[in-house]
Amino acid sequence: MGSEHKAVTLDELCEFRAGVAFPHRFQGRSRGEFPFLKVSDLSRPGNELFIVGAENSVDTQAAAELRGRPVPAGSVIFAKIGEAIRHNRKRLTKRPILLDNNLMAAVPREGVEPRFLYYLLCTLNFEELIEGSALPYLKASALGRIELELPPLPLQRRIADILGTLDERIELTRQLNLTLEALASTLFQSWFVDFYPVVAKSEGHPPLGMGDEVAALFPDDFAMTNEGPVPSGWRWGTLGDVARQFREVVDPGQLEGSTPYIGLEHMPQRSIALSQWGTATEVQSPKCRFRAGNLLFGKLRPYFHKVGIAPVDGVCSTDIVVVEPTDPAFYSLVLGHLSSVEFVSFTDSGSDGTRMPRTSWERMARYPIALPDPRCAEALNRLMRPLLDKLHANVQEGRTLAALRDLLLPQLLSGELELPDAQPSQGHSERLPPVLAERDRVAYPQDP
Repeated sequence: MGSEHKAVTLDELCEFRAGVAFPHRFQGRSRGEFPFLKVSDLSRPGNELFIVGAENSVDTQAAAELRGRPVPAGSVIFAKIGEAIRHNRKRLTKRPILLDNNLMAAVPREGVEPRFLYYLLCTLNFEELIEGSALPYLKASALGRIELELPPLPLQRRIADILGTLDERIELTRQLNLTLEALASTLFQSWFVDFYPVVAKSEGHPPLGMGDEVAALFPDDFAMTNEGPVPSGWRWGTLGDVARQFREVVDPGQLEGSTPYIGLEHMPQRSIALSQWGTATEVQSPKCRFRAGNLLFGKLRPYFHKVGIAPVDGVCSTDIVVVEPTDPAFYSLVLGHLSSVEFVSFTDSGSDGTRMPRTSWERMARYPIALPDPRCAEALNRLMRPLLDKLHANVQEGRTLAALRDLLLPQLLSGELELPDAQPSQGHSERLPPVLAERDRVAYPQDP
């Protein structure tokens, strides 16, 4: 341990603040200046380092009524009650924010870099401090007694800059994937839902941005059917005409411990890029096998919109439907429909069960779609393939960077890895104030 480090308790590094009960009357409000964060917001898709938003928000008057004291920018947020503690999700705040009483904030004291505190807390195993069995919970007093070593502020900032740079790169790959997904979705929607190439040709002008060879594959008029207009030569059918369920159930004893395992908890909402998975060592019941490139659809509570492309061979929860096209030509077409808002709404409306609604492949297969000429579907494949290849490459890059960050994290924080003399970054894009300024305190409701 470097001689510059000093022994401290966590209480000396930060102030722990609990949230306030979230009243039902504020549910769905989103116009106030203070986001009102709940545990579910920690799982919202977005930046893995910073809180990007909340489902609800309140204004200054409502905050005063609740006698809630917003936590300042630069605070570390985490769950203090329930199973969410074990998920170990922590986020930094970029702005003042109100917390639900299931959450806790660690507000850094003077001389503590917020991002350093965040990374420091990420190394701690909160499960060891959990009390209660029916309803697990954390006590601020137990957290505060934790002893650790604190480097001087300049070194804290250098460590945070190194780790933060890796997180920024990971976030960049995620943002790039969001753009790629939006492009792929727009292209699919234009061709096979809105029928833009056919509409353009029927109006006497070439489809914008489409080469002559591809445009020639599309008809120039529509045929009227009982189900509605459809491009001439195409027909109305169902998803089951171009896709099938791949179902191979395997027992835990048949699996190598290193086999990748994907559960619903690993699947982000509204993103086809799957970057997280566990291993078969977590598996205790039969699972479904999948192959890289298969399409995975979360059938439990389908309104969560969990749809993705399998990045590796592995096994998944039986609450995930494994789908593959009946012909490779229809791959992008099937992906486009499975990941669409309309398809998710269709499956949700026919789900069985009240508390834990589930859809089924039988229901999914009945989804009505326009069945195109296979040559048109293959043309979409040719355009989508580079986008999906880049999506996969970004997932792998993000995982590599995350592994490097996780490797460096404990060594940098403990002082085992010596850093060369250098000036800390002065223009870091995510620099946050170390403490809440006095001028900010007076505008907020006081603690009860």
